[in-house]
Amino acid sequence: MEALKGFDINAPHWDQSTFMGRLKHFFNITDCRTVLLPDSRLDEAKALKITFLHGPLQVMMVGVFLIFMVPAACSLFPQRCSMAVSKLEPELRESIISQYGEHVSYVYFNKGL
Repeated sequence: MEALKGFDINAPHWDQSTFMGRLKHFFNITDCRTVLLPDSRLDEAKALKITFLHGPLQVMMVGVFLIFMVPAACSLFPQRCSMAVSKLEPELRESIISQYGEHVSYVYFNKGL
């Protein structure tokens, strides 16, 4: 805890009285990829952040993805699973053994969603 006493989150990490300190601070807080973008593209990004349809649009997109992706995932990944009878609960194990005998070693079930 004593090491954190001198830490100030609002203070810059490097000395601002030197050029290298200011340069390191600049590159630490700036995304350099924005240098390659034109101003019009940056203004478009600002407009997207302000729009009031952002929330409803996200909800609609999530709904569309769920409508199409859940059935696709259920069809792509196997839903049938097996488990050894020896790993089942004692009551269920005894019930299966009494009905089908000792020759049943695995039971199969549907994982579902």
